[in-house]
Amino acid sequence: MNITKRMWLIRIIALIGLGLSIELAVIYFRANFDKTALYSFCSINDYIDCDGVARTMYSQFAGIPLAWWGIFFYLFVLFMSVIEKINSKINTPLKVFKNPIKYISVLGLISFTISMILAGISLYKIEKVCILCLATYFLDFAISLIATDFKNGGFIDSIKTSFKDFVSGVKEYTVLFTICLLCAISFLVYTDVTFVFTPHLRQQRELMKFANKKHNPYSIVGNELGDKNGKVKIVFISDYVCPMCRVTNMMLHKAVKDYSSVYVEHYNFPLDKVCNKEVVIQVHNGACMLSRIALAAKKQGHYWDVASYLYDTKPLKTKEIQKLAKKFNLVEKEFWYDIISNDTEKELQKEIAHCNKIETNATPVIYINGKKFVGLRPYSEIEKALVENGAVKRK
Repeated sequence: MNITKRMWLIRIIALIGLGLSIELAVIYFRANFDKTALYSFCSINDYIDCDGVARTMYSQFAGIPLAWWGIFFYLFVLFMSVIEKINSKINTPLKVFKNPIKYISVLGLISFTISMILAGISLYKIEKVCILCLATYFLDFAISLIATDFKNGGFIDSIKTSFKDFVSGVKEYTVLFTICLLCAISFLVYTDVTFVFTPHLRQQRELMKFANKKHNPYSIVGNELGDKNGKVKIVFISDYVCPMCRVTNMMLHKAVKDYSSVYVEHYNFPLDKVCNKEVVIQVHNGACMLSRIALAAKKQGHYWDVASYLYDTKPLKTKEIQKLAKKFNLVEKEFWYDIISNDTEKELQKEIAHCNKIETNATPVIYINGKKFVGLRPYSEIEKALVENGAVKRK
């Protein structure tokens, strides 16, 4: 197949890819910004779910939706496919593009490689598949294959030629290239920092700063978290197996370090049928035992520090609990007795009963001076509520 026919075929595939990318951009907008939008046609079930993929933080790069990157890629491929005609009529710096079909070969290969990484994230991290995204991955590969001359060096020759032309072009137009590069970097930094195109991700990224920490860096030692006579009272209801509770616990420890006049009171509410009879479906195995461990540690003055440790490690085996006792210098014999004692069970049931009385059916839940917040909330929202209720930022 000669270059002319190959270019026409590349244009057709690029136009199809452009159409799919535009549709993906529409899906992205509807999934993230239009609360009244119906499910997309490619959101078939919990696994094949374009909308679900679009809502994740992996649907963007540098603050720009991946669908927009796709639109830019296909437009650039189309531009490269006609660059020789443009150069034959107009004398511009575009003359540096001497071998457009080889550039398309390399760009298609790079795009396909990135696509395979995204496919891996989709399958193993998100555990959802976007069928339109998969279609573009194959189109990228097809563009690369069609643009590559396998009889004359294949991908290796395309890469070498593209790199050689790139270096030559940079040398010829160093100032222009530098300006364009700085503008591009500045724009990407701006979009990544300001979330101008992805405002819904601001909260996710804020939460990930806490979720990615292996341990609670703000953890305090003792049974009291904050100023007991503080004017801002936080009631925290949690389950030690709940990952969102772990993040909330970390935030509340940070809050009492950042603000004065704040006090946190905790209630154990394990979503475990072993001790919580209101739980219809077993959610968190071992949560009851972890609550008993926390209450036993409380008797030796190590409630909140042990609590943070429980969120991080969830020790349920004998050796793990022994390691915990040693780490926090607990009297092990008394600790074991308190874990299994009737007094601890009564205290736990009292806390569970209180939570059920106020109609708690999930974790985490926090009350800030009576105002209820259900689920994982960003730290900025917690800070705002604290300040509104009279908390004072520590210097």
